[in-house]
Formats: sequence, C-alpha cells, structure tokens
Amino acid sequence: MMKLGIVASAHGFGHLTRQLALGRALSARGVARTYFTHAPAHVVHSTDPSARLVPWTADVGIAQRDGLTEDLSATRARLGEIVTDRRIDALAAQLADVDFVLVDAAPPALEACRRARRPCLAIGNFDWAWIYRHYPALSDWAEQYAAWQAPHDAISLWPGPGMTGFRSVRSVGLVGRRAPAQPLPEGSVLVSFGGFGLHDLDARLPRLPGVTWVMAPPMPRLSRPDVHYVDGVPYPSLVAGADVVLTKPGYGIFAEASLSGTRIGWWPRGAFPEAPFLEQALRDRGDRALSDDLRELPALLASPAPAPRPHDLDSLVEHVLSAARSAPTAR
Repeated sequence: MMKLGIVASAHGFGHLTRQLALGRALSARGVARTYFTHAPAHVVHSTDPSARLVPWTADVGIAQRDGLTEDLSATRARLGEIVTDRRIDALAAQLADVDFVLVDAAPPALEACRRARRPCLAIGNFDWAWIYRHYPALSDWAEQYAAWQAPHDAISLWPGPGMTGFRSVRSVGLVGRRAPAQPLPEGSVLVSFGGFGLHDLDARLPRLPGVTWVMAPPMPRLSRPDVHYVDGVPYPSLVAGADVVLTKPGYGIFAEASLSGTRIGWWPRGAFPEAPFLEQALRDRGDRALSDDLRELPALLASPAPAPRPHDLDSLVEHVLSAARSAPTAR
C-alpha cells in the first residue's frame, strides 16, 4: 500500500477541502493518507474518516483579520515564526516515512520534501510566490518561495491564475467535495467565510423577508429568529441544500457550489491577487457581487440556479498516481 502525505497550506480551508476530495478518491485506490494541516480534526474526518491526521502549520499564506481583510504586517510576523529552518527540518523528518507527498501548495513543505528526499508534487490554482510578488512588503519572501518551488513539478487547477515557476506544470479542471443536499428552509442563504470568519456578522446580515440565514461551524451562533444554525452535517451537504451561498471569492466554496449547482452571492475580497480570476468564473456562471446592504440578494434568490458542473477529480487522481509510480525514489 502506498503511503501518501498531503500537506495543505494554512490559508483558510480551500486548500485542504480539495485535497480531502482527492484523498477520499485515492483511498478507494488503496492509498493510505496522512494529512498535515492545522485545520480541526472534524474538517478532515468528515470527508476522509479513515485518514491519519498530523496537526501541522506548514506556512501562513496571507494573514487576515477576517474573511475579507488582509493584514500584511501580521503576515510578515507569522512568516518569521512559522517558516524557519528548524520547522522545515522537523516537517522533513515527519515526511521521511511516506512514499510520496502532495503539497497544496506551501513552498516550505516543498523544501521539506527536498531535504527529506521524498518525491512530491505541488497542486494548486495559484502559487504563493506569485501571490507574494504582488505585495512589496513580501518581495523577499516571494523570492525565497520561488526558489523552493522551482525544483518541483506541479498540477494547476481551474479556476485561478495557475502555477508559475515550477519545473513542469500540467493543467486539470475543477476539483472539490460534493455530498447529498441537506434539507434547509426555503430562502436559505448559507453564510460561508471559511476559517477566518467575518467581523460584525450580526450587524452585516439584515432582516430580509423570506430569507433564512444558515450558519455552521466555525461561524458563530446568532440568537435571531431568522438564523438557522446547523452542526454535525458535512459542509458540502449544506452548500448543496442552500438556495444561495453568501461568501467571498474562494476556490473551495466556488468548487463545492459549482458541483452542486448552488447560486453564489459574494462580497469583494480586498486586494487578494487571486480574486479577479475567481470573480470572473463566478460571473460566467451567473453569480453576483453584492453590495454591503445585500439589496441584490432577493433577485439572486429568484434567479434560475446554474446547472451542476462536472469535476475533474478522476483526471487528477490519475495524474497523481502516475507521478507517484514514476518517481525515481518512490518505494
């Protein structure tokens, strides 16, 4: 049995959730999975219950005050704490027992694979060197990350700016989780801002006739009659059961809504460089950017739902298995 390590970037949940979809598909092919992530155990095991979990923060992405607001000063501070030679060597020691590693797409984890002499493959819809180059305050880290990415092969997922500066890049389509729909009240709007949450949530959600706000962990509970809080239900089931998802432009929620045919209304995501690529994909399927007062939401609820989009998971599985089998140092 092949032993696979999966290292997911610490920026939100989108990097992890698509790897969970991949990991579950690989489990059916007899692959043992160990996830290295800082995400709560229930997020991993609700999708891939038989996997092993090692709590780990491989990188920091972009620090955020909430799901919509970046914090570059905090990013630099966290990089200095998390991305160190000592921690990279510690991850390398953890990876020594696996046969192959998937990295989405934390450059320090790629460097840990090199030091551990473990074959690996980067997967993502963007790379962190490309992201960091957009911020003068992170230019030195952009160059370091580019150097750590350069020796490795990558798979680029749609939609996004793609993967740059790798030894080779192959393209794959949409990948994400999907699950049967959870029954929800009519007019349900799932409030989804990932692991970062959203400040002033109570004030930001107006009381709208016919709208029920649906929330689940890690979002907080609001004591309001128009809020329906759900716990213990797989998140993709909530996405599939909702009439609309209120969110930010992010890969994970875009993928899960697209696979289930659920409408999306989004609030802009600041200056994050990936956002325009995701926003274009959202517009192409008929989703809408929303103003702060959500006045466009009733029209979005009344609009036809888009057809579910097929995923490209099978192609990704074959690419991963082929890379693992052909790796010169694989056991």
